[in-house]
Amino acid sequence: MAKLKQLSIKVSFEQTPEKEIALTGFLFYCNGLLLQQQAVRDNTLQFNFEKSTKGNFPAEIDSNELRLFIAPAADKKLQSVSSIEELQKYKPYEPVLTTDANGGISILPIPQIIVQFWPFCNCRVAGKVSKWFQIGNNWKERSICRAKVHICEIDAIRYWIYHIPDTIIAKIPEVILSPKEVIKFPVPTPDPAPFFRNKAAASTQQPADIFKTVSIDQQLMEAAATLPELSLDIRQNLASGNLNLIRETILNNYTLFHPWFCLWPWWWPYFYRCNELAVVYTDANGRFDTNVTYWCFGDKPDIYIWVEYMINGVWTTVYNPPIPCYTLWNYVCGSNINILVTDPRVPGDCCCNCPIPGELVWIRTVGGNGTSVSHINQSALISQPPPGQNVAYNRIGLTDAAANGDGFFATAVGDFKRPFGGSPTFYMGFGSDLPNAGIYYYRWRYQQVSRADLSSVTGSIEYLNNLEMKGYDFEYIDSNSDVQIGYNSVKLGPQLPVGGTNNLYIIPPTQPNLPPFNAPEASPQWYERTHNTRTIAFDSTALMNGTMPGGDGLYEFTLELFDQAGNLLTNIPRSTFKVPDYNDAGLSVNAPDELLDGPTATTANAFKVLVRIDNSKCQSDIYTVNVNGLPASTDCCGFVSYKPGGVEADLDLSFKATHPNNFAVFSFGVTKGTCGGVPNAGASGMVIDDSPSGYALNSGVYDKHFTPIQLLDTCYIDGKAAFAETLSVIAMATDGNSRVSANDAPYSIAAFALEP
Repeated sequence: MAKLKQLSIKVSFEQTPEKEIALTGFLFYCNGLLLQQQAVRDNTLQFNFEKSTKGNFPAEIDSNELRLFIAPAADKKLQSVSSIEELQKYKPYEPVLTTDANGGISILPIPQIIVQFWPFCNCRVAGKVSKWFQIGNNWKERSICRAKVHICEIDAIRYWIYHIPDTIIAKIPEVILSPKEVIKFPVPTPDPAPFFRNKAAASTQQPADIFKTVSIDQQLMEAAATLPELSLDIRQNLASGNLNLIRETILNNYTLFHPWFCLWPWWWPYFYRCNELAVVYTDANGRFDTNVTYWCFGDKPDIYIWVEYMINGVWTTVYNPPIPCYTLWNYVCGSNINILVTDPRVPGDCCCNCPIPGELVWIRTVGGNGTSVSHINQSALISQPPPGQNVAYNRIGLTDAAANGDGFFATAVGDFKRPFGGSPTFYMGFGSDLPNAGIYYYRWRYQQVSRADLSSVTGSIEYLNNLEMKGYDFEYIDSNSDVQIGYNSVKLGPQLPVGGTNNLYIIPPTQPNLPPFNAPEASPQWYERTHNTRTIAFDSTALMNGTMPGGDGLYEFTLELFDQAGNLLTNIPRSTFKVPDYNDAGLSVNAPDELLDGPTATTANAFKVLVRIDNSKCQSDIYTVNVNGLPASTDCCGFVSYKPGGVEADLDLSFKATHPNNFAVFSFGVTKGTCGGVPNAGASGMVIDDSPSGYALNSGVYDKHFTPIQLLDTCYIDGKAAFAETLSVIAMATDGNSRVSANDAPYSIAAFALEP
């Protein structure tokens, strides 16, 4: 065995390429240690081990313990490869090293079947990332800016099919032709627009049919019915047991098999290998547009895209659909790719050239892109109940905004029936001339003005003092000389006492490289622009109710402004304070008197808003069916005799749906066997409704009387049927963006059977 100090290998091709291809050779030790990489020059690879600086380098090299890989050098990222695994995506050729009688080492020419994968082509990839948002009670599609878009090419299966282990290939016929388990992963489809989902959810009053079940065989048949038909030839090839024939069948019918592969995610790493071509960032219009190089084999690239967004300082995946069903096969270069994300954490505050001018202060929403402050009712509203309800109550401090996770709870413009809870945030916009010596700091304070029952109380003045950091992106050059995006943050507050004043927060300038922050990185940009930025977040369960935290009730929140010396500002020009237009939250109007502290014709001292807080828990229960006013039975078997003594009885269904402050809605349904919902037995509404669908309310318990035929209906001929009762009681409170579902009652379900 030759012991090597130097290694020289001639490199040739089975067929001379039409265009010259730059090549790089990678020499690995048998244990995967990279010894050297060298460019192919004058058709020769030259390795000099005596000059190597690699750690743990063997003292002497045995040619039988080497692995050589040759790859095209068009991608500059190739230079950073340090392992065989990293090298695989560049489609390398691994020749066998042959030693002759004189100790010389040679390799066979690079086969044409490998070279055909190496040429690179250029392709322009363009598109837009957006998301649907509910602004007030209107749905709008908004661009998502500063999203990180990963553009990948799905490698040609013709290259990888021979690298897939035989054990995986052997499983395919069994799973497709004779599945032993129910298909668990239905073929995914794009999410519908959110207003369609919410509309459908809001209109659903009957529960799912819990009695409807299917056999495993039936479920398999239903799932298989959605898949493309496989021809007899394909089925015979799959059933042949010949692994090479099965490979060729998959290769020749790859498009046909995508829906099948979509059902079993454990297949994806074997049949879909992503080669990341580029990482780009969306602009102020949510657009991305870049040129990429791809392997020319197969004519057109197969493009797959996934998206990340910076959430709480961490790049977080917000769009990553199944590869088989969301790859753009044979992508037409330059054609538009529209990506719709649905992650509730992604804001929609993109804006092109839209700083707020001068020294204006725009108090916008509770929650980012959430509840407009103009849609929080500021006056007593008792004269009539909200639409769809029949009991009036004081709706001061409540909002009419919808929220993520509303489900069957629906709102309407002007109904003002839901409170706030959880962890709200106040979002604001600041003028481009801020901060300055005259207006430099802001502060939020609050005071309880009423208890949960709206009886008057004078709480102490308290200050919101949560730590608020404002994040920004910046550019830097990585080790491959590519532009990358980094992340950092600065502290808005609370600051150390300024002029003896505590709990002050710095008004952020339009860019993080402006005073007082002066971010040192290249091209810094705020993660949330100053025209719509989070100014304070708080835990509403910790608000002080007298001397105790966490009290429900009505609170007044006040925004104060301070100069650079920490002095409280008063008699500020009232036109400084802006709020969203009631009908279009994207437009501002001057804050009305009801949202100002100490307003005069020309001045005001501060902004203020009344907000109803409610974090109470819902309660629910389904009670035993009553027969002639008495419980149906004392055992747990669930049978109800509706004809005691041969006379049909009065049947009474009842359930409990309560909330300490009545800020909850319920949905009650009755299902008969597999027949569906029982007419007139279901009910829904707020927990203060006293007669929903004929149910009478008494101390939180709803009940309604039925005759046997009303419940049995078409089953009356047989004289018996099984029933299921379901009950959902959910909290109405919102944190500005999402419904506070933590306060929901547990989902309830009960069953009974009627018999003579």
